[in-house]
Amino acid sequence: MTTEIPWWKNWDLSYTDNAYGPVYGGQSVQEAVYSTLEKWLPAYIMEANRQLGGDILQIVQEYRHRPEYRTLPKDVQCAILVTVPGTASTPKTYQDSVRVNWKVQINTFVYGTKDWQETQAITSAYASVIRACIIQHRDLEGFAETTKWIHESYYEGEHSATRTTGMGKIIFEVTVGNNTTPFGGPPLPQFAPTGTITDPTLLPPAATPTVSTVKSTISNVYKSEEQQ
Repeated sequence: MTTEIPWWKNWDLSYTDNAYGPVYGGQSVQEAVYSTLEKWLPAYIMEANRQLGGDILQIVQEYRHRPEYRTLPKDVQCAILVTVPGTASTPKTYQDSVRVNWKVQINTFVYGTKDWQETQAITSAYASVIRACIIQHRDLEGFAETTKWIHESYYEGEHSATRTTGMGKIIFEVTVGNNTTPFGGPPLPQFAPTGTITDPTLLPPAATPTVSTVKSTISNVYKSEEQQ
């Protein structure tokens, strides 16, 4: 049985490209973070377990996790939710690009043991390896210019007589160097080649002209010694 991949997980992260240049949004950043974590985090978790001397941390099985109205899993597990609430500072506009810092929050939900101190230790361990994973792959697999670690915090979650939970929050700033092209879109009429569409259109953009043949002429010019 095959499961179709949702469109928001199966795209090139830019909403446009040819006609209007790259256009990235918060969802673009979110998916780049998820993709990086899903690829690299298991390796960091296994290395942490080798240092801790046992299978303390489990490989994360659930991303895009919403904790509301959920039955607690039987085993100690960590689930992750990435959110991008907006930009972190005023975007900077250059001649050919708009550079933006996006605020990214990685939330961890740890379903731990009866011992709240052990649960807190596990929560801190997960947050630490997630932080290292993102910092050491700060280009998010080629998507971002860089990623900066901003803040980290821990909280006690809901608990019962037999179970405690923990939460971690790691905040980053992801810099996208070319978030939008200031001068993208159709050319102005006075600068457009003949036949080029310069008005809004619902049709696909015309293909960009390409040079198929180049003809060069070289002329030899003789200069006398007086001219030289």
